[in-house]
Amino acid sequence: MLAVFIFHCARFFDTELFNFPLKNAETSFVVDVLRGSLLWPWLMELFFLLSGVGSWYVLRSRSGGKYLWERVKRLLIPLYTAGLFFLCPPQYYIESFSNQRISGTFLESLPLYFSRWEFHLESPHGLLPVPYPGHLWFLQYLFLISLVTLPLLLCFKSKPGQRLIERLAGWSNRRGGIFLFLIPIVLTLIFFEGARNGGSSTWGAFVWYSTFFVIGYIIATDKRFTESIKMHGWVCLGLWIVLCGVVPLFISLLGSDPTPVSLMDVPYQILLNMRNLCRGSSWFAVFFMLSLGAKYLNFNNKVLAYANETVLPFYLLHQTVIVCVGWFVIPWNMGILPKFLIIAVVSFPLILLLYELPVRRFNVVRFFFGMRLKKKCGKTGI
Repeated sequence: MLAVFIFHCARFFDTELFNFPLKNAETSFVVDVLRGSLLWPWLMELFFLLSGVGSWYVLRSRSGGKYLWERVKRLLIPLYTAGLFFLCPPQYYIESFSNQRISGTFLESLPLYFSRWEFHLESPHGLLPVPYPGHLWFLQYLFLISLVTLPLLLCFKSKPGQRLIERLAGWSNRRGGIFLFLIPIVLTLIFFEGARNGGSSTWGAFVWYSTFFVIGYIIATDKRFTESIKMHGWVCLGLWIVLCGVVPLFISLLGSDPTPVSLMDVPYQILLNMRNLCRGSSWFAVFFMLSLGAKYLNFNNKVLAYANETVLPFYLLHQTVIVCVGWFVIPWNMGILPKFLIIAVVSFPLILLLYELPVRRFNVVRFFFGMRLKKKCGKTGI
């Protein structure tokens, strides 16, 4: 979640013109490289994979119906209450105003905001429509993925499914066995256009994130998967660096795409076609991060317990706060780094303050932010 926070604080300054409400006049290729190489390959993939892990824990003790009801409370209620009425409208206004699509006040923009409500099948966003999803597209996707993959997850709970997972765990426990999970990743890249480079609004992206979600569910079922991930962590780091850095750099140095007219051009064409598989670096990045967590972060304390409960409301609040703070900071006459630091330093405590005062302490607000309700004794209820 901290990585997502940093990622979005940096979005004001990258060269990508779309998918963020506000841009600084001066952008930076360095920000593009750091964001694209260090964070982008694994950030949302890890979110969906960990959501799959969480689904395994929920389905251990709950039926499919109770599981979906929990998803409704955790995802749809925040999306269609706090998100729809409070968190997305400011982002819509700032984006529309900064791009000169509207010139009025925030209140005057609200009718136009709500008029954008449309159901369609062009992208997953249209199945759970909101006028302006912003960063809450994650809630849309996660609910739909939870719904679509539920039959498969329940199959894994059956005896044949358990036998299949037992075999997978046995294979994964061998040297190199964990790379079996690359098969669905590569197949997704091959057969679904836009799976990795079409943004978050394509059906290819939906299949891509669903694949990580299901993998997360599977690796939670047997400790042998975790041991194999720990064993192969540094190998995954090396392959991440090669696929995400070395191969694209080599392709760019070679120049334009030549038409193969001789045997000398064949190696280049093979390398060029590897660009699609380079997007599979996300798998290596995610499993490297998991290996670090399994080795060095396998503990708990009061700070982590507090942070664990804070994750969802922090996610709901963070981009709206960052964009609103950026609205005031971006016009200032100063460099990229000072602006980034000011936005981050101001936004982070402001998000926590909003969480602590109106959200965390009142059950009604907790409900609208997808949190479990507190019992009268002060403990969190199930």
